[in-house]
Amino acid sequence: MVQVKKADVREAILASAFQLFSEKDYASTSLSQIAKQAGASTSNLYSYFPSKLDLLWAVLRPWLFRQIDQLEMELQGIQDGRQRIERILFVLWGEIPAADNNLAINLVQGVALSKPEDNYSRDLLLYLEQRLTVMLKDSLPEDRQGLLGENDAFSHLAFMAFDGFVLTTRVKGRSKRLSEIVRITTDLLLNGTPPD
Repeated sequence: MVQVKKADVREAILASAFQLFSEKDYASTSLSQIAKQAGASTSNLYSYFPSKLDLLWAVLRPWLFRQIDQLEMELQGIQDGRQRIERILFVLWGEIPAADNNLAINLVQGVALSKPEDNYSRDLLLYLEQRLTVMLKDSLPEDRQGLLGENDAFSHLAFMAFDGFVLTTRVKGRSKRLSEIVRITTDLLLNGTPPD
């Protein structure tokens, strides 16, 4: 018999996964735990999400989008370019890694534990990099925008740093040097020598 998918079952699975990933983490949470808490069977869970990694993306994608949407709304009220850049970097490297009990650690774990057959897609990362580049461009003087590089290069670097800040937050809490790192990076973007 073919399983009929129901929106409320899917939402229960997503809510269960969000809670367990927040409380424990990706590596410590099993699909059977998620299914049990959602009131579903593990086989039923697979009819909604082909793999644990797919379920993780279904949880993290909207969560990350909300984090970036909130940042963009906040930036609308900040006119000063330096303050905007500092806020972007502080949110990216400090607030998002700590949000919802370090939920972002699941992203790092999911990528680190994925196998070639898991079909890990970089689409989410590329989309977030594009949005970050737009926010930074809107914050920089036109003659400084070249420092962001081609193909969202600076944003890619910023997200690689994000992974490190996520891990640091998990192990020791927010980096004690975060404010200084944000200030130095902002200074480089505003005052560094532009490429030829």
